[in-house]
Amino acid sequence: MARLKLQRFRASEPPDHVQARYIRVYKGRDLHYHPEALPPISAATLFGVSAPLVLDLGCGRGEFLVGQAQAQPDRYFAGFEWHIKSVWDAANRAHAAGLDNVRIVRADLRLALRVVPDGAADEVLMLFPPPKLARSERKDDLLSEPLLRHIHRILLPGGLFHFVTDHAAYFATKRALIEGGGLFAVQGESSAFEGGLTRFQRIWEAMSIASRRLECRRI
Repeated sequence: MARLKLQRFRASEPPDHVQARYIRVYKGRDLHYHPEALPPISAATLFGVSAPLVLDLGCGRGEFLVGQAQAQPDRYFAGFEWHIKSVWDAANRAHAAGLDNVRIVRADLRLALRVVPDGAADEVLMLFPPPKLARSERKDDLLSEPLLRHIHRILLPGGLFHFVTDHAAYFATKRALIEGGGLFAVQGESSAFEGGLTRFQRIWEAMSIASRRLECRRI
């Protein structure tokens, strides 16, 4: 199934008060030219507290993000997503659950990580990014060497980075990139059916495609 087709769904635009509570918008032009003028993406600016964040890089429609925020009410979660209907769906989901420990950042995450302060997160997740392996696609690959350096910078010492994909060749390529960079130590790897923790995972598991998971610790 083409991944772009999975973006074809109906979503209701949240009321203004829901958008004001849950959605933060960072425009690409501002991030590119004037990142220093933008509010930092941190627990202090998003929630008014001093605490580490859990960052979901590409949170989609928010099923996993909201589920984690419900299960861990003492932690603070920020999901990055650009697709507008997915952002709306995630915000509506968080509002329906009555959560105050989750925010959705609408931004190009490759630019938005510039305004995340050093050591702002203790956990970063990238779950099922589009696998870009062809030479012509590499400029659009989300998990690049520069992005890994940003992830290392924004994690606290010993913080965890989780990478999950359904694509075997992409997994092998990104594991080699992560291990070769000297920024992370691989803590564990698994390939299993886990009951569809995300929407993508449910789809691939229905096709008998297992998730490939890598857990890495910042060094």
